[in-house]
Amino acid sequence: MYLKIKKEYIQAILSKAAKKAGGMKKLSENLKITKSTLYYYYNCQRLVSEERFNRILNYADIKLKEEFILEKFPDNWKQIIGGQNCVKKKIKEGTLEMELKKCRLKSGKLLKEWHNTMKKDNLEEYHRIQYERFKKIGGYKYTTKNGEKVRNELEKDVANILKNKKIPYKYEPLIKIKNKVFFPDFLINENIIVECTAWRGYDKATKLENKINVLKNKYKIYVVIPKGLYNYYKILDNHLVLGLDEFVPVAQTFLRR
Repeated sequence: MYLKIKKEYIQAILSKAAKKAGGMKKLSENLKITKSTLYYYYNCQRLVSEERFNRILNYADIKLKEEFILEKFPDNWKQIIGGQNCVKKKIKEGTLEMELKKCRLKSGKLLKEWHNTMKKDNLEEYHRIQYERFKKIGGYKYTTKNGEKVRNELEKDVANILKNKKIPYKYEPLIKIKNKVFFPDFLINENIIVECTAWRGYDKATKLENKINVLKNKYKIYVVIPKGLYNYYKILDNHLVLGLDEFVPVAQTFLRR
């Protein structure tokens, strides 16, 4: 961090340190800071690094006080100012838009190469990374008794029922089957999948049906929905659990599997 010290304080601090050292030249030798740099600090013509300022304070036997500091700057403040000046220059020259376009094309090409490489060499990790990104923007607002962040209240209630019944589960684990990757809501005993949805619409039921058709040969699948949504999901009749009251006894059977 770099500091801009109030003029009256930096001059008083350096004057005391110089008096103790026997002059600015001796102070420069003792602190291993060039004399010209010390004069730049004295005249407030240069920011001082936090490390150097503490060195000067310690030499002068002065404790650091926030009132000394006028402004603080990050370690990379020179790069930031340089970048800002560069942008101003390009705006003035009328070349900023062209440079941004070049950057976007280059970054887009690199991103595309990354996607292709990951899909080819590490498909499972690729899907995991992409899903974690999705989760960050997916609005996981509800917290279960196990401390997971979940999408909605129905998922939270199902998770808490499983917790209360001491049924271990995995929330949204990665499952790979037939070269496809899925993230079911809950995986229990490595052979039971529980999906939860309160979405009003036939499209969701169709998507779940396609998902179940891939997973059903390896997993026992339950789909928990509010009772009032049965008409939307009746194509999944063999897998439906209507409401939490019906899910409780179903969950009880997981203990015997």
